Amino acid sequence: MKGKILGFDETAGSGAITAEDGTRHRFERIDWRGEKTPALGMTVDFESEGGAAREIYPVTGTALAALGAIGADLGGLAESEQGTRIASLFTSSLAVPLALVLLLACFLPALASPVQSATLIGLGNAMDDLGRVAAAQEMLGGGKSGFDTLQTLLFLRFAAPFGALWLIWSAWSGRAERLPMLATGAASILAALLVIMLRSAILSMVPDFARERMASGIGLGIGTWLLFLTGAALIAAGLGKIRNPLAKD
Repeated sequence: MKGKILGFDETAGSGAITAEDGTRHRFERIDWRGEKTPALGMTVDFESEGGAAREIYPVTGTALAALGAIGADLGGLAESEQGTRIASLFTSSLAVPLALVLLLACFLPALASPVQSATLIGLGNAMDDLGRVAAAQEMLGGGKSGFDTLQTLLFLRFAAPFGALWLIWSAWSGRAERLPMLATGAASILAALLVIMLRSAILSMVPDFARERMASGIGLGIGTWLLFLTGAALIAAGLGKIRNPLAKD
């Protein structure tokens, strides 16, 4: 007989099959002859014995059937309460979409050079290198060029990713989004400005004769520009100047 898998409980090791004639048959894992675990929607060939299925073999097209079952499950998820709630996060306002873009910007190159690049999160390594140069300059009587202050300020860059997470949490929990959007937007722009300050500090430690050449080699990466744009968009959205085009009136 031929039929389809109605369901299979891996823990219990049992499941059910609906035959082409509409009858249902129980089966145990020991009677399964396929290499993969039985899945909902699989087409099978089996022998019926007293209401139970024996010698169960998957037949051609089971993979497509399984994919169809997965598609049905995903469709059901989209129509569920949780699925609707998740979808609303991306269509009701710009909070979550912009927060995700901000998180992405934190892991894109913030400073770029032919030798290496550094993300916003990974600027600590650049600060270590800059610190060694500043220490050498101090020993030679040149001062640290405000390095200590910049090192302290650079910790504020983490406000951008933490603000994005705060904004996502606020949207998920149904809290007001205006303040988190404004604060996160400001943190994003601040992070971009800190990258610019770091670049300036690096160039200030380069001898005058090589500074122009170094300036052309060390540029702002896409991450920094994306921080600026996302920050401005968050502030504009928080002030009600722009809105999600997918939002329903």
